[in-house]
Amino acid sequence: MYTSTRLALAAGLLSGLIALSTTTATAAPAPRTDRITESATGEQGDSYSYGPEFSADGRFAVFSSQAANLVPGDTNGLTDVFVRDLRKGTVERVNVSTGGAQADGESSGSDISRDGRYVLFTSQARNLVHWDTPPPAEEWVDDVYLHDRRTGTTERLSSGLDGRSVDVGGAAMSADARYIAFTARPNRMEADDPNGYRMLYLLDRTTGTVKRVSDRARPDWTSVLYDVSEDGSRLVYNQFQYRGPGSALWAYDIREGTQRQLNVTPDGTPTSQALDASLTANGRFVAFSSGAPDLVPDDTNDTTDVFVRDLVGGEIRRISHNAETAFGTQSPEISPDGRYVAYEATLRNRETGYFGVGNVYLRDLHTGSIRLVTESVTGGTVEDGNVTLYSVTRGGRAVGLASDSAQLVPDDTNGVTDGFVRHLR
Repeated sequence: MYTSTRLALAAGLLSGLIALSTTTATAAPAPRTDRITESATGEQGDSYSYGPEFSADGRFAVFSSQAANLVPGDTNGLTDVFVRDLRKGTVERVNVSTGGAQADGESSGSDISRDGRYVLFTSQARNLVHWDTPPPAEEWVDDVYLHDRRTGTTERLSSGLDGRSVDVGGAAMSADARYIAFTARPNRMEADDPNGYRMLYLLDRTTGTVKRVSDRARPDWTSVLYDVSEDGSRLVYNQFQYRGPGSALWAYDIREGTQRQLNVTPDGTPTSQALDASLTANGRFVAFSSGAPDLVPDDTNDTTDVFVRDLVGGEIRRISHNAETAFGTQSPEISPDGRYVAYEATLRNRETGYFGVGNVYLRDLHTGSIRLVTESVTGGTVEDGNVTLYSVTRGGRAVGLASDSAQLVPDDTNGVTDGFVRHLR
């Protein structure tokens, strides 16, 4: 998503928060897989890590980790949010207060701006900003925060009635950090709404306005946010019936204030659930997964597929891996330029007939070629742990992954989930 030269932060803010490298990391030629959830000196994380999401040129990676040995002074024993400079090899903890205090609650990284300056995260912490009405000690709910890596400031973006916590479920932002989308409970956001199911809200940081996006006609449907396009033109989210079969995947036009349902048949009839949507940078194309057999004609494989819908032209394209796929083709991430789609797939072992573990593949939508992303150190797919797909950069150059597999990089001995970047070009 985004590029930048990292500016120095004030020395007082750096203490205990940044691990500096005196030399620039030397990049090996692609293709290669690097573990990024480690310290600046290459020490493996001593606990579980997740992510990453990338800045536009793939230089900066934001990830979450329970590890206490990635930066000096990490003593809170909680999940924190980090940014790694893949060019310099430095690691910085960003879920900190403006004064540099480490969080006193669990945190999770959500997004990073185009230039790597802003990091969006959610946190249960109560000491990152001043609270007029602090939540009760036993109420461990999340709110949305934005950390400015240039100035070292951290601000809370989600504020409910009387300044209270809004119990956020997820967050994402445009590349310039102007538009911040998040899900929260209406009974904490709006005085006239007793509904406790999470709905989707959109904050415009330029105007300071917050508007509700989720359909008010469905108060018993909860919302899950998937993505905001880099240019801030669209977002995609799911609205599903908490106790029932109803489900609708929506593309919301931020500028026009209109939305359209994506999981519909060619004649516009709503169909079964669609998940895990991902937008291109300009918001024109959206990739998602669905097991619906009627999104396109002649879908007879009776499994989950990935679909790419053109929100301007209206065309929809189905992407299946092959007949040996166990649980279909799913959890897609489309590249910002719209040429590549990465996805997860689990294949049947030809010799035993049993299904293996989930691996990640990259499809070139121009040529139709498929490339294995999760190549093990000995060649072929990894076999000792599932791999989760997080992100793909412009041009399909790099893919962000997380896995407890010990086969993605040499000498992986920590026995926990790590975050990786696969450099393809």
